[in-house]
Amino acid sequence: MTKKIVDVLVVGSGIGGLSSGLFLSKRGFDTLICEKNNFYGGTTAWSQGMIWIPNTHHAKKAGIDDNYENAKKYLKNELGNFYKEEFVDIFLKKGPIAIEELDKDTDVKFSLYDTPDYHSNEAGGVKTGRSLSPLPFDAKLLGKEFLNIRWPIPRMLVLGGMMVSTSEVATFLNPFSSFKKLGHIIRRIFRYSIDRIKYPRGTELGNGNALVARCVFSLKKNNVELWKNSPIKKLIFNNNKVSGAIISKDGKDIVVESKYGVILATGGFANNKQLRDEICKGFEHSETLVDTSNTGDGISVAKNIGAQIDNEVASPGYWTPISLMKNKDEKLVVPYGWFDRGRPGIIAVNDEGKRFVNESNSYHDIVFAMFNDSSKKNNFHFICDSAFVKKRGLGYLLPWPWTMNVKKYVDMNYIVRAKTIEELAEKINVNKENLLKTIKNNNEYSKTGKDLEFNRGYSSFNHKLGDKKNAKNPNLGPISKAPFYSLKIEAATLGTATGLKTDENCRVFNSNGSPIEGLFAAGNDMTSMMRGFYPGGGITIGPAIAFSYQIAEYIKGIKNNG
Repeated sequence: MTKKIVDVLVVGSGIGGLSSGLFLSKRGFDTLICEKNNFYGGTTAWSQGMIWIPNTHHAKKAGIDDNYENAKKYLKNELGNFYKEEFVDIFLKKGPIAIEELDKDTDVKFSLYDTPDYHSNEAGGVKTGRSLSPLPFDAKLLGKEFLNIRWPIPRMLVLGGMMVSTSEVATFLNPFSSFKKLGHIIRRIFRYSIDRIKYPRGTELGNGNALVARCVFSLKKNNVELWKNSPIKKLIFNNNKVSGAIISKDGKDIVVESKYGVILATGGFANNKQLRDEICKGFEHSETLVDTSNTGDGISVAKNIGAQIDNEVASPGYWTPISLMKNKDEKLVVPYGWFDRGRPGIIAVNDEGKRFVNESNSYHDIVFAMFNDSSKKNNFHFICDSAFVKKRGLGYLLPWPWTMNVKKYVDMNYIVRAKTIEELAEKINVNKENLLKTIKNNNEYSKTGKDLEFNRGYSSFNHKLGDKKNAKNPNLGPISKAPFYSLKIEAATLGTATGLKTDENCRVFNSNGSPIEGLFAAGNDMTSMMRGFYPGGGITIGPAIAFSYQIAEYIKGIKNNG
């Protein structure tokens, strides 16, 4: 069997694996990154790419009034009984250092993203300063390597391959509202047309796609080897020590010996039904937005040598509402969109026809509330009127003029349309009297500006999804203009919170509660320090970077100590 020797083997090319490789290579370690798929990036490439790390140099430069103790207070309040001080300390202390190192020594660059913490009005919360967004990236710099970057989800693409970043959404929604916006779109389309002569999609990347591309570009500069089509088969394990792994590269088994250990960063288990059934009891679901290859490979090979799972979490996953669009034998999972999500004029109701949540809260909070709702149906319905659909869209439907034919989606049974609320209730099989009362209450709240049930519009984060024209409450809007629409919503994971049990240095524990020498877990392969809570935008990617930095520092310490 062919053999290869490296300093460190990293398994997985999401942000946990890519950033581990970067930090290790900057410290002089010969590092190999192995990816199961025919592309790099995993779920990170699909994501918005936002990271949540308090007190970065970006925040300080912007004059943000925040500090370590304030961030610690926020996390202590958020995590409650699940708060693990040793993990929080590493995250808050090392996270800003990791970001500064990336900014100074690599092409992985971020900018401050103006968004509040998801519970910004709570103790220690801030209105801005803790979330960062990757800078756009010109993929032409990658040359042929661009073809190895995972495509973004279709929701982020227009015209068959032009990526629209989160920061551009408002511009594309209102292209004729200013000459500047129209000029931006014309420039983007012209550039995209030129790109398509040579490339299968546009080369102006944003969001998580830009983050992955920037990481790969930097890794190539540092001469880090990346293998595609190279899943892990098993760990090389003797005397409670991991010294490498068997990697199946292009179908051929290769023994990869690693002097300082193996880092598992395979993205968690969200697409492994067996592990979902085992770990996610009480949070049953069938859909996920993570990469299809995230089947718990890292967790499985670690369990095979006696590693522990740490399920001491408030929730085993991070959640988002999704809708399912079925066409013949195909099923498209449609994520909660930037266009309609949390905006005034749409409400969420259960099968009893009642609201159960503040609809302008975070995606995670909405689904978490669904799991705790008294109806226990594990689905709900978004309800709105025709004015909302035209202005905001609904699920897969983009706002007018991007969607001209709503009837098409009604005929597909993707959305339900009715002339009256009573008819809508019958069609979606919810309690008619309750739904009428719910709509009446919503419309009254819209007039008074006060949501007497869920206090919608109370926080800075709520207002971020509001309409400033609604002076009394930017998050409340009426549902009054027929026809009326409904979209059925289910739960999906954005990532898993449960993973391998580790210490704050990411060393994986065995069944006896002691660390396995040479085995580390990063990203979603380790149990999240957030323990199933969602304090702000980017709480999976941010900690993944911070703890990858910590792993590199720990391995450096091993080397220096002989």
